[in-house]
Amino acid sequence: MTVEACCDGGRRLTYQLGDTGHVMIVESPFDGREVPVLLDGKPSGETMAIKRLDDHHTFTVLKMNGKEFGTSKASLSPDGKTITVENDFIASLGGNPAGKRTEVWVRK
Repeated sequence: MTVEACCDGGRRLTYQLGDTGHVMIVESPFDGREVPVLLDGKPSGETMAIKRLDDHHTFTVLKMNGKEFGTSKASLSPDGKTITVENDFIASLGGNPAGKRTEVWVRK
């Protein structure tokens, strides 16, 4: 994942999806507004509504074709090197099963 400034104080999140060669991009103002998730530059049907809670925490509502399928809580470590994301998926989607999962992203 690459994080860059954009959107009047928001962020552009770019994900390289494994070895598939696919790229997912989200450009969010981080104010809770729903924004499209782009897959290889095209709308995927997924949206994210990312809300910055404070300097180190966000909360996200995830939808596919207008229907909520999960939420995520993210925490940035005090040193800014690690993001821990707690996902709670209420529906199986894209090969990912429903349930709770934690992801840890470490800055290189």
